[in-house]
Amino acid sequence: MIKRWIMAFDGFFIYHLVRELNQNLAKARLEKIYQNDEFSFVFVFYLRGERKHLKIYLSPNRFGIHLSKIQTQNQASSQFLNTLKKHLEGAILESITQYETDRVITLNFTVYDFIDGPVSKELVFEAMGKHSNLLLVKDKVIVDTLKKMFFEEGRQLLPQAAFEYFPAEKKSFLKIDYSIVQSPKDLVNQYMGISPFIAKYLFENQVQLESIACNPTRDLDSKKDYVFDLFDPSHQKKYYPSISEMIDDQKEEKKVSFLSHQLFIEKQLKKYEKKRLQYEEMIVEAHEKLDKKRYGDLIYQSGYDLNEKRSSLEINNENVLLDPTKTLNENAQDFFKVYQKGKRGITHINDQMKQNDELIDLFKDFQGFLSFATPDSLRDLEKELIPYGFKSVKTKVVHNKKQASKPNVLRIQDQEITYTIGKNNLQNEYITHELAKKDDYWFHVKGAPGAHVIVNTSVLNEQIQRKACMLAAYFSSQRESSSIPVDYTLVKNIKKIPGVPGYRVSIKNQQTMYIDIDYEKITSYLKNV
Repeated sequence: MIKRWIMAFDGFFIYHLVRELNQNLAKARLEKIYQNDEFSFVFVFYLRGERKHLKIYLSPNRFGIHLSKIQTQNQASSQFLNTLKKHLEGAILESITQYETDRVITLNFTVYDFIDGPVSKELVFEAMGKHSNLLLVKDKVIVDTLKKMFFEEGRQLLPQAAFEYFPAEKKSFLKIDYSIVQSPKDLVNQYMGISPFIAKYLFENQVQLESIACNPTRDLDSKKDYVFDLFDPSHQKKYYPSISEMIDDQKEEKKVSFLSHQLFIEKQLKKYEKKRLQYEEMIVEAHEKLDKKRYGDLIYQSGYDLNEKRSSLEINNENVLLDPTKTLNENAQDFFKVYQKGKRGITHINDQMKQNDELIDLFKDFQGFLSFATPDSLRDLEKELIPYGFKSVKTKVVHNKKQASKPNVLRIQDQEITYTIGKNNLQNEYITHELAKKDDYWFHVKGAPGAHVIVNTSVLNEQIQRKACMLAAYFSSQRESSSIPVDYTLVKNIKKIPGVPGYRVSIKNQQTMYIDIDYEKITSYLKNV
């Protein structure tokens, strides 16, 4: 099990981090921009005889921004990097700001153009978990963005689209009215930038965030970091002179490298989504062919000599173009053939589209599993990716199923109760249909990719239920959300859906619990596994 430092990169964390970055980087000149991998960038600034390295990273399971003293050697290349270099290298960083109290940081640059003089440009970092993004903006128009997304309506993330911040209905956390707050959950739901991690402390102490001084703290027992000491007084702590130094000091026992997996999954998703658009166009064309039956019917209903040859026919104020080398009867039969072809085509295209949609769902599952991958679960995930063309020099394909090892799943023991967790399709299928008994309980985040959690008990009390729901929420693509819905039912109510790629189940008699992740509890659950 990977032991990772947990950091709540929420609005209040960013509030203090932005102040720190301004003190160190305001009026600095941006010398160079490097890209370490698909999701991380290094910005080299020069100020008063000193070079400073600002790291921005946007991977699904680790995102943030900080000044770093650790030099990285890996260098990648991309069109987005080229755009950043063209527009920002040589620019002066005027200031760094936070949008209201949200998880959005803007680097405000001035570029001196030979013709236009000083030109303002912004680099916007949206620290939104798996939706984290980096956007270059000029005059409120997107020049380019790391992750490009098109939606039918609302906010667009494409070059030349108007830039808009995330729509926000919550209030600033700078003035909290505790008289209308009934629970920590109310703080999260009503105030922008407050995470479940800090909400509990605020609710219990009824303090205003502005009154809390920055004191970067690491809880060595729970392996958690924050911008002030809100941890258990009995725990061992480590304090840092700056937030950046605290982040820079984060070390993982073993880092999971999943860049090649991420690139492959995204490439496949784009391919299948492009195919879907093609199928939609083909469906429209096929439906147009269905209209040809009406032309054939009109010819037979016209009363004209069917052996006559015409180039067109005027029927009910509608002009029907015909093949003049053929009789009216032959033209009518041609129209019926086109109709039958369109009818058969719609059935075939719908079948193809259904299979393609199943592959889109499958790769979205893979994307979700990747966000909480460990070395063991990554190996199992590779086994699922290989049939679709993924190549890994580290993976040996086992052709003899009898020799294949069973998935190495996560187990958490709590007195007499065992919580078994699957973190990909292979593990989920194994624990649900091989390990679990019919009267065990099954948990899974509602409507999103995530782990199956099996609890070997037929008697479910609230404590067991909440723990299982929290584990299912944590090991899911929804872990950055609040009030996460988790379905649960007896294992006997779970049936595998045959003929669908990957692993999908149907469930019945399920109930739903909404849960917020308590990271202190999660840390304690995973401490000894």
